[in-house]
Amino acid sequence: MTAVRPSRILAVLAAAIVLAGCATMRRREARDAGDLLATAGFDAKPADTPERIEQLRAMPPLKLLSQSKNGHVVYRYADPYSCNCLYVGDQQAYEQYVRLAWAKYERRARSKQITDKHLEAEETEENAAELQWGFGEPWENSY
Repeated sequence: MTAVRPSRILAVLAAAIVLAGCATMRRREARDAGDLLATAGFDAKPADTPERIEQLRAMPPLKLLSQSKNGHVVYRYADPYSCNCLYVGDQQAYEQYVRLAWAKYERRARSKQITDKHLEAEETEENAAELQWGFGEPWENSY
């Protein structure tokens, strides 16, 4: 019987943690997109039969795809990670989804700008405090 090396055990554990993290990120991405799609007017069609499950698995996951059907454009989004469903919407729902997604992106960008400004202000305050204490000068002179 060969002994299992601790380095192999660590490698397997690290790989499992990375894969679990990826799965968690996919579920979160799917849930967030699903919330936007539902708010925009897309219908969630559950994969509740073996045939639907097979069809859902055959579609590219987490990608919004368009298809022409009977002279109308239909949009589909396969979510096998969060709801195990297919979101289906028309042109109006798609346009609403784009507006909502863009507004969400802008809110995140503004939030990041505000956070960056706060961090910059804190660094400036820290630098000013260091100057007041005279860091870099001999301690005898700062009493």
